[in-house]
Amino acid sequence: MPKYSDITYPTLPQPRQVRLDSTTKCQAHCLSCHRFLTKRKGEMPIELIKQILDDVSKWHPPLREVVPVNYGELFLREDWYSILYMIAQKLPFTQIVIPTNGSFMTEEVIKLLCSIPTLKLINFSINAYFDETYEKFMGLKAENIPKIRKAVAYFKILRPDILLWASMVFSPLYQTDLERDMFINYWYGVALPQILAPSSAGRPDMKPCYPVKLPCRSIFEDMVIGYDGKISSCCFDADFSLDLGYLENGIMASWHNPELTELRRKHNEQRREEIGLCASCTSA
Repeated sequence: MPKYSDITYPTLPQPRQVRLDSTTKCQAHCLSCHRFLTKRKGEMPIELIKQILDDVSKWHPPLREVVPVNYGELFLREDWYSILYMIAQKLPFTQIVIPTNGSFMTEEVIKLLCSIPTLKLINFSINAYFDETYEKFMGLKAENIPKIRKAVAYFKILRPDILLWASMVFSPLYQTDLERDMFINYWYGVALPQILAPSSAGRPDMKPCYPVKLPCRSIFEDMVIGYDGKISSCCFDADFSLDLGYLENGIMASWHNPELTELRRKHNEQRREEIGLCASCTSA
């Protein structure tokens, strides 16, 4: 029979995905969001974004995927289009993935997004089928749901190559099985439904039944860069509590720094319970 020790991961030579914590602002209040577990508030300076992109532009092979926001809402930045345009210009072989609650999807915004040639995927965080659940879960008006459906239809006309997801963070804490199934049926054929498990990382209301021993794939593949240059390798680490240092000597130096190397070693040795955030997390 397989054992936990059978599962180990090699560190990729370079990150598969880089997430830019370009803003912590978001007008939604999703019940599953880890943004409320931290007091970190800020916006990444455009100079730091340019520095990061210039660094990544030298990689061979090119970075596979860039996400221009972590927990915030990208479209609350007035310069969101300039950021996406700069990414597309500096990283022409890197796919752009955008998570959004869809509140700002006007025709003008959609047209601008469709002008970004490397935009590959938009994930609309919706999380509910019923209006009452949506407003409770998201803290937004339910009129946003038909607005997103209309936006999806417009994207399909202008850029049918862009992948469009409708996602639900599903848990019996938030929704019923019936609502999950109705959500899938409602979005199937419109946008690709995505049912996601909530992360228990750092959540006092969502603790694992028993300690998770398996290593987490994310820390071997992905990097998150905070608005202030602080680094993490976990998209659930909203507080950047893993303490992996700052972006000082370039992304590749940070990717292989002693702190992150030690974190990965502990995971591969089934010792993640020694790491505060990882000990309370079910992601693997």
